[in-house]
Amino acid sequence: MSEPGSPRRLALIVNTASGRFVRGDSAALIRSIENHDTVETVWLLDETRPERISEAFGEGINGLAIAGGDGTIRSVAEMVLSSKTDCPLLPLPFGTANILVKRLYGNRDAVDLLDQAATARPQPFRPGLMNGSVFLVAAALGFPSTMARARERLREFDGAPPLLSFSKRLAASARQAFSPSIHYQTDTSGRGRKRASGIYLDLADPDAETLRFIAVKWREMGDVARMGWAFLSNPDRLPTGNIRHIRASARKPMAAMLDGEPIYTDAKVDIRRADHSLQFLSPDS
Repeated sequence: MSEPGSPRRLALIVNTASGRFVRGDSAALIRSIENHDTVETVWLLDETRPERISEAFGEGINGLAIAGGDGTIRSVAEMVLSSKTDCPLLPLPFGTANILVKRLYGNRDAVDLLDQAATARPQPFRPGLMNGSVFLVAAALGFPSTMARARERLREFDGAPPLLSFSKRLAASARQAFSPSIHYQTDTSGRGRKRASGIYLDLADPDAETLRFIAVKWREMGDVARMGWAFLSNPDRLPTGNIRHIRASARKPMAAMLDGEPIYTDAKVDIRRADHSLQFLSPDS
């Protein structure tokens, strides 16, 4: 473990399957960050384990730079939580969407972030957990996740995707949007369970104990219009606010989304913020 004020010594974790590597425009950039003064060692994501992080942190590595997308950052964050260290993270924009990097650092590039790493201060960030899986920006259940899965299907093809496959995914999303089949309960909703067709949760405050959420319950197109009017005229009527946790269930495994990436989860879901905070390096502006 390094002493406070020690020079920044980073392990650079690289996922060559991330968006920027796949596009083939990163060769010169990855060489420049691998040879950066703050980078002491380079690991491939597949070779990274919680035990390796703990060992390196004990030997003086005092930060993990991550060259990958949002999924890569989540994977490393889970390993850091498992390692039970406070090794700070510095995610770099090497993905397709880079949602977390843009939220934390705006449009700064990888070399600029590394240049500022020497004087960067660790800032606490309490991640969200969906059945134990980490998310760092937002999570969703129900039809928003089905729409994301249709979007991912589009990204799988260089040219036009098969129209039938894409249409089926869009139709499934539309059916789910008007079928409130999710039952949920929050710590602020009392004992009764409510129904929704979609639930969205956001980690707006990095180190808060709460999540911001909104639940959608549509049965027909008129409900969409009425929700829009309620949002403009009386937003307190909407099922939204800050919560500590939410439990949701459905008759079968639910479509879910973590930081913009679609997954499938269990038929019973528990979402809350983690008890232990991660540390993210905050370079000077």
